[in-house]
Amino acid sequence: MQDRISHILEQWFIIEPPLFQVLYLHELVPNAQMKCPLRSGKKRLEYNPSIVKEMTDSGLEESLRAEAIRILLKHPYERRPEGSTQKSIGLASNIVIGDNYSHARFKIETPVDYNLKKGMNYEWYAREVEKQTAGTMTHYDLAELWDEDELTVQMINGVIASTKSWGSLSGTLAETIMASLKAKINWRNTFAGFRSSIISSKRKLTRMRPNRRTGFDNMGSIRKFDTKLLVAVDVSGSISSESLMYFYGVINSAFRYGFESIDVIQFDCGISLVKSLKKIVKEVDVFGRGGTSFQEPIDYAHENGYDGLIILTDGYAPAPDIPEGFKAGILWVCENEDCLNHHKHWMEKSGRTCVMQIC
Repeated sequence: MQDRISHILEQWFIIEPPLFQVLYLHELVPNAQMKCPLRSGKKRLEYNPSIVKEMTDSGLEESLRAEAIRILLKHPYERRPEGSTQKSIGLASNIVIGDNYSHARFKIETPVDYNLKKGMNYEWYAREVEKQTAGTMTHYDLAELWDEDELTVQMINGVIASTKSWGSLSGTLAETIMASLKAKINWRNTFAGFRSSIISSKRKLTRMRPNRRTGFDNMGSIRKFDTKLLVAVDVSGSISSESLMYFYGVINSAFRYGFESIDVIQFDCGISLVKSLKKIVKEVDVFGRGGTSFQEPIDYAHENGYDGLIILTDGYAPAPDIPEGFKAGILWVCENEDCLNHHKHWMEKSGRTCVMQIC
């Protein structure tokens, strides 16, 4: 089996250079237990000998081609889309490949198979597939090796950046792969950095800890972290229900970054809900759904002395006026890249910006 696979890859050296290069970054490993013919991840290209044995050479070549495209798209090495299981991301990856590359001898899913729109991105398909197949896929182990790996991503990016000829890959697919070289704004990393920038602490004297210089003759001290964080959720009519669900996913993530308590407001052209949270939210009631005014959360954060303000929005409203003496760090989280690109020129004047890729 290894000789068959190696023979195909050697033929690609001239005619399919990017596919050849990314597969040769991986160790070829047999795995008789897996249920798919080929899969990649953790810098391994695994194959099931018994399944591959039954495949024709042309079918095996198409299967290898699909795996190479998957790696070029970096699905096995980037962070899993929010709200998606291991099974649904593997299926979504296949749908993206099937939507962009024709396979005559190797069966791979397409958007039509799931009554989904063509031309959507991997994250969108993962969420839609999860809705359709939740709890029903028991055999899909394609993505079992997938895990975030920045080093391998950079190696794949090196292959992409150096590629001059894309062989059989269409211009549209090649453009999609090239576009992935553009640095993405990872809202989780931004969130972690934002937390570090606004965290505040108070020093408290205590007899339970010795002074660093004089021992127990004098009181030592401990730091008590006391950061007030306000999250403002845009509930205006332009925000979809799906976006609101993911906005609250951002709020839940704050607890994983060390915040013990978070104050949440919902706003449109006014403030419709104020709530203090101490644990992850599972059910959300939404009020408002009118127009949008960013001045409302800005003024509320200023008047109540918050250290940090996170605004979850699509950005479609006039830029707010920042009051004199405003001390809260601001993080603007837009629902997609189009919204961010349209509004970041004014958002960046008052704070950090990042994107939550909803659609």
